[in-house]
Amino acid sequence: MNYDRIILELIDRVSLLEDEVQRLKSIEDSSKRDTTKYIFDGEKHGKGRLALAIVKKYMEENPQTSANELMTVFDKSLQGSYDVIQKIEDAKKNRTDYKKRFFALPNEVIKTSTETCVVCSQWGIDNIGNMIARARQLGFEITAAVKQ
Repeated sequence: MNYDRIILELIDRVSLLEDEVQRLKSIEDSSKRDTTKYIFDGEKHGKGRLALAIVKKYMEENPQTSANELMTVFDKSLQGSYDVIQKIEDAKKNRTDYKKRFFALPNEVIKTSTETCVVCSQWGIDNIGNMIARARQLGFEITAAVKQ
C-alpha cells in the first residue's frame, strides 16, 4: 500500500474542508445586519434617521425650498426603490404602508414652502453612501461613529 499517497490525499481533503468552513463563515458574517451609526450635526444616527436629519438640516438652511425643488435636490437615484422625498398626500394616496416606508410622525414631516413632505426610512448599507455623498456635496460633514 502506498501510505505516502494516502496521507497526501487526506491532507488535501482536510485543506479543502478548512477552505469550505472559512467560506461558510464569511457568508454568515456578511449576512449580519450592518449597524453602523453616523455622526451628523453633533448627533449619532442610524441610516434612516441620518437621511431624515440631512433633509431637515437642508430645509433649516434653505427654508424657501419648494417640495419639487427638494425632490430634485434629493432625487430618487439616491435611494433606489423609493423616492427620498414624497409629498405626504402622494405617499398616502399611493402607498398603504407609507407610515412604515416614510417618516410620517408629526415631528418627522418636512414642511416646504409649498407642501408637507415625508422622507423615506428605507436605508441600508447599499444606498446610504449615496445620501452621504449628496450631503457632502451640499457642504454637510458626516462621519461614521466608532463601534464600541
